[in-house]
Amino acid sequence: MKVAHINAGNEYGGGLVHIVSLLKTLKDETVDLLVLEEGPVARAARQAGIKVFVFQQTSRYDLSVLKKLKTFIESKDYDLIHSHGPRANAVMAVLHTRLKAKWVTTVHSNPLLDFEANGLKGKVFEKVNKHALFKADGIIAVSNEIKTVLEHMGIESTKIEVIFNGIAFPKEELVKRPPSVFTILTIGRLHPIKGYNLMMKTLGEWKQANWQWIVLGDGEEEETLKLLSRQLSLDHKVEFKGWTSEKEVRQWLSLTTILVHPSLSESFPIVLLEAAEQQVPVIATRVGDVDKIVTDDSKGWLISPNSSKELVQALDEAYLLWQQCQLNQKGQELNKWAKQFTLDKQATHVLSFYSKLIN
Repeated sequence: MKVAHINAGNEYGGGLVHIVSLLKTLKDETVDLLVLEEGPVARAARQAGIKVFVFQQTSRYDLSVLKKLKTFIESKDYDLIHSHGPRANAVMAVLHTRLKAKWVTTVHSNPLLDFEANGLKGKVFEKVNKHALFKADGIIAVSNEIKTVLEHMGIESTKIEVIFNGIAFPKEELVKRPPSVFTILTIGRLHPIKGYNLMMKTLGEWKQANWQWIVLGDGEEEETLKLLSRQLSLDHKVEFKGWTSEKEVRQWLSLTTILVHPSLSESFPIVLLEAAEQQVPVIATRVGDVDKIVTDDSKGWLISPNSSKELVQALDEAYLLWQQCQLNQKGQELNKWAKQFTLDKQATHVLSFYSKLIN
């Protein structure tokens, strides 16, 4: 089976990790990566030993690459094209009927919210992406909630397969040393949908003193959040580290007391599995399929989105357990449960879906 994955190439965070990790796991298959611009996805893929082909667009509106892509795909005789992200979906929606290869797309997040903060232009992009999804031969949804959203849009249920994200859990046992400062970590795009604005305001009123917040990620809300941290006199407690590599994320997790994931909308976040790998307990909002990872309070805290009251309560409880040297127990329980969500299982499920479509 010959497969090509296609992505815009400018992904950071969970999208990048998903694509590169999956392709690394599928290394025994004939799998290539096509990107529409040189960027972080191509660099990370090359470092992982994945074959990358760049079809440079001058902008998302540049359609001159369509002919080159079509010629290349036909010359490679791929059985299936697997797209990730709205830009790649839009390209495949145009090319699909001109190719003999089947087309699968993975929907990583709620397509009705992806462009919510982009005004009129966002509404156009949303409409184009929704139109593209209807044309795909098959859709992988990374959570049950996303499958439900797609069904409500009118997409046939039989076209949609739910496949949870996975990571590679190390076999060696970890030795955790509690940090001397209660260290809160967040990982993700700095975007309004992630709920960091409310979290900053909540921490501005938090009564505890011995804490710090490490922010991994960048995005459109970065300057707003930095300004808010100064206004709340938190700039000495909040450190913005920008985008960090997978290796750096693991290093920060090893130094972390608790991961907070205050998102207003989610699917099946890889970041929670990354925390579980490092036995870091989590406070996460009850959205998407997060409750499939944090199933009960032995593994962490599930709180309502946009609830400052519940966030403070969870932080207070975590802080007390940390002072009593008992917080690590939640991280250990999370680790035991999350080990079922492996990359190997994800890859096997993906290959099975490919075969079903091709045959």
